[in-house]
Amino acid sequence: MDKNAIALQARQIASKEDLLDLLNRMKMDEMAESGMADSFCPFTMKHINYYCNPNNVFHRFKQFSIKKKSGGTRQITAPRNQSFRLMLQYVNEIFKSLYVPSAYAMGFTEGRSVVTNANIHRGQNYVFNIDLKDFFPSIEQARVWKRLQLEPLCLQQPAANLLAGLCAMKVSSEDGAVKFVLPQGAPTSPILTNMICDKLDRRLAGLAKRFGLHYSRYADDITFSSMHNVYQEHGAFRKELERIITDQGFKMNTDKTRLQKHGSRQEVTGIIVSDKLNVTQKYVRDIRNILYIWDRYGYATAFNKFFPKYKAEKGHVKKGNPDMANVLDGKLMYLKMVKGEDDSVYLRLKTKFDTLVHQLNDTINASARGVTYVETTPLLEFEKKNGTVVEITMSKQREEDASEPFVPHRFATFSLGGKKHKASVNKTLKPEEETQKDILSISHCRDTNGKQFWLIHRSDKVMVRPADPVNIDDLNKELDDLLS
Repeated sequence: MDKNAIALQARQIASKEDLLDLLNRMKMDEMAESGMADSFCPFTMKHINYYCNPNNVFHRFKQFSIKKKSGGTRQITAPRNQSFRLMLQYVNEIFKSLYVPSAYAMGFTEGRSVVTNANIHRGQNYVFNIDLKDFFPSIEQARVWKRLQLEPLCLQQPAANLLAGLCAMKVSSEDGAVKFVLPQGAPTSPILTNMICDKLDRRLAGLAKRFGLHYSRYADDITFSSMHNVYQEHGAFRKELERIITDQGFKMNTDKTRLQKHGSRQEVTGIIVSDKLNVTQKYVRDIRNILYIWDRYGYATAFNKFFPKYKAEKGHVKKGNPDMANVLDGKLMYLKMVKGEDDSVYLRLKTKFDTLVHQLNDTINASARGVTYVETTPLLEFEKKNGTVVEITMSKQREEDASEPFVPHRFATFSLGGKKHKASVNKTLKPEEETQKDILSISHCRDTNGKQFWLIHRSDKVMVRPADPVNIDDLNKELDDLLS
C-alpha cells in the first residue's frame, strides 16, 4: 500500500476490526513484495485486544539499561516479541503517511539527520544547548490521544483510543502513582514525540526569531545559535525559554545546559561546528589506530584491542561477537556524511580499510569449499600475543535435549577482547595432538556468506603463510602508546 492509500483507510478507522484490517493489508503487501506471501500469518483480534491495552504489562515491553556517553545509564523499553514489534512498525508507517514533522525537528525525520541539525549552527559565535529531562516518559497517553485527533492526522476517536493505548506503557512511580507514558525504544515513540512537540517548536522558533537566533531540535536536544550573546542566566531570553518549555509540559535538564563560545570547541549533536562540520580528533584517531593494528599485527590482535573500547562506548553489546569490519565501515560512513566524500582524511582511511577488507575475501586463500583463510597464527604465539588460553573440549548433551539423538563434537574456547569465543577443530586433528600446541595453529576464516569463524588445525594444514613472528613486549608497548 502506498502512503495515500494508508492515510485514506487510517482516517476511516472506527472500530478494532477496521484497525485489524489495515494492519493485515499492510503486512500482506509487504510480504508479497518480498516474495513471502505464502508465509503470511495475520494479526488476530486477540492481538488487538491485548496489545492495545497498556494495562497488559508482561507480553508488551521489556526493559534494559545502556550506558550513556555523558555518564550514567539510559533505560530502554522495547517490544518484548516479534509480533508486537511488527504491529508497532506498521502503526509507525500509518503515522508517517499522515504526518510530516515541523521544519525545526531534525531527529527521526526522513531526509534530516545530526548533520542537518549541526549545519544550521555552523560558524556562529555562540551555540547554546539545552536538554529536556525525562523526555519520553514525560509524554502521557492522554496527550497522545488528543494529538491524534487534531490536524493533520484527524483520526476518529475510536482510532485514537486504540493507537494511543497501543503506543503507551504502564509505569508506577515510587509513591505508587500509575501513569501511561511513551516508552523509549518503541518504533512509534520518536514520531509521536515530534507530533507532541509541534507547538513547542513553533513557539521556540518564534522566540528565536524575536531575538535573532537560529533554532533546531533533535529529539530532546534543543540548540540555539547566534553571532551575539543573549544567553545570560537571568536574562530575558532564558526566562522566556524556561516559561515556554514549562508551559508545554517539559522540564529543562539544567545539568546539560551549556553555552559554547567561538574559540572553544562548539558541538551540536556530537558534531563540531565551526567554518565547516567536523568530527572529534578522537573519532578519527580511533579508526586510524585500529586500521594500523589490523594491518600490522592482524585481525585477531586488532579485535582484541577494539572490542573492549567498543563495549565501553556502547554500554551493551547484542548476543554474538560484533564484526569489526562492519563496525569500522559504519564509522567511515558517518565520517563521510560529516566531512564529505572528497575529504582527504576520509579518503585515506577508506582506502586503507578497503585494502584490508579485500584480504578478508581474497579468493586466492580460499579452500575448495569457498572458505577464506584470512590469517593464520601458531597457537602458542596467538595465546601469548593476545593474553589468552585456547582449550579444546568435547561437547556434552544438555538435559533439555536428552530425547534427541546426540553426536558429540570437538570445539575450542578462548577469550579475546574480554569476550568468550569458540573455534571449530579440524576433523583431521587426532585426539592425541590436541595438547601439542607447538604443532597447532589457529586461523581466522570467513565462509562463503562472509561470516567469520575460527579454526584450530595442524600448522602443516595451512592455507596462508603464517604472520611473521613479533616481539610480544615490543608489540604491547606500541599498542599501549597508540591507544593511550
